[in-house]
Amino acid sequence: MSTRVRCGSTWIRSTAPSCDPDLPSCQQSTMTAGSPKTEHASEQLVRYEALFRLLDDLHALDDIAEIAKHVVRQWKYFANVANWRLVVADEQGVQLIDGCNGQVYVSKESLLSPWDEYHWQQQRPRLVRLGDPLAGPEPPRHLTGRSPSEILILPFLRMGLCIGLLSVSAGREPFNDLDHKFIRIFGAYFAERIWDIRLRTQATEVLINKATRDALTGLLNRGTIIERLGSALALSKRTGEPLSVIICDIDFFKIINDSHGHMAGDEVLRQVSHRLQAETRLGDSLGRYGGEEFLIVLYPCNARDAVQSAERFRHAIADTPVSIEGDGACDLKVTISLGTSSTSGDEKVRIEALLKRADDALYRSKAGGRNRVTAANERS
Repeated sequence: MSTRVRCGSTWIRSTAPSCDPDLPSCQQSTMTAGSPKTEHASEQLVRYEALFRLLDDLHALDDIAEIAKHVVRQWKYFANVANWRLVVADEQGVQLIDGCNGQVYVSKESLLSPWDEYHWQQQRPRLVRLGDPLAGPEPPRHLTGRSPSEILILPFLRMGLCIGLLSVSAGREPFNDLDHKFIRIFGAYFAERIWDIRLRTQATEVLINKATRDALTGLLNRGTIIERLGSALALSKRTGEPLSVIICDIDFFKIINDSHGHMAGDEVLRQVSHRLQAETRLGDSLGRYGGEEFLIVLYPCNARDAVQSAERFRHAIADTPVSIEGDGACDLKVTISLGTSSTSGDEKVRIEALLKRADDALYRSKAGGRNRVTAANERS
């Protein structure tokens, strides 16, 4: 039997049985062709097929933007949804996904919008009819486009905590019972899926950071900064662009540890690291090379610019004392000594030779009185 049914906001023709085998026989007998119950069952069947098709498509995807593209194209086939917004938030920030006029916009924000914050705190479903007086902030502009009749707001909770908020606007017709049902079913899956992806991504980032970052300073560890240098050196040889390295060492660090304790020494390492990081150009790399030594890889950068950069790093440390808090609170005058080494793109030099040049230049800075920059003889 062929039946014309509305699937979300779309009318389609479906072939459905005249009875539902899961219903009792007494109910089946009332579901004659063309009856309201038959049409309702047919429409529900078609919506389930569209929903399961979308879930199958999403099952193999882990990219949030790709998932959102599938949703914005297929949602209309199982629910009367015009435009929508999904917000997923945690300690790392806010993941915002907006669907509007067949397009999807994915962004990360630091704070919830007034609309999202208000309904996030309410933590209960709500239907807003746009002709009625509005309680709370104005909805996002795209939810009120194309003259929708109402907006459904659904929070999704996990272990008593709100993990996601879905706002969907109806088309010109209000949501019916099936729309509410399918929006809730898919909305819960959608929010959980985005939450899980973010959780896995954050867990992966933690593992990567543990493998590549120094625990005390947060800088790249020795192995990773050497890998970065190797990649930059290979790129320099391919492009012919110059590359430079800077090795710097905190002056009299042992005396700081002996006089003020290792906790103060750790704080000096952290603050020096933060200042060096603040002065590092985008695209350059900074890592903890040894106990109180740091390695900076600059590409592209010639010998003259490397010395200027090293002077900038030196001033960032020497010009402002390091404040130590706690029982032995004090301001420590801290300085660093630096050595630079550079190579042109056409020079055949190994990593070990480049680092030795910079290390020898650092030694000369130490021997010359500390708190200074020394450039290596490029081909020594």
